Amino acid sequence: MNNIDQLYTETQSMLSHIQDTPESDELLKQIEDFVAKRSELIQEISLPLSEEEKKQMKLVLTWDQLIVKEMKRLKQSIATELQQVKRKRAMHTTYLNPYNNITIDGRYYDKRK
Repeated sequence: MNNIDQLYTETQSMLSHIQDTPESDELLKQIEDFVAKRSELIQEISLPLSEEEKKQMKLVLTWDQLIVKEMKRLKQSIATELQQVKRKRAMHTTYLNPYNNITIDGRYYDKRK
């Protein structure tokens, strides 16, 4: 099996594995492994490609665009999760110490409307 065939099968399996899968630490590790293996395979490809290899590379490129879309989706879900954690942390600290934001000049500002 040459490098293009390996790249083809790896990309196909990664696309099927990553599509519509919720983010997890295991999935992120698999993505890192895939990217490392893929970069090695790309470095080892030698150019004059046959017609069959050109077809495979076109499919790999279209799958690559789909993988990038899925990675953006995963990035967005991780970003929203981080925002939720930050909000929870801020609410927790205000619950633990409600008098943290007292003004020094002795005035009280009612924040309710």
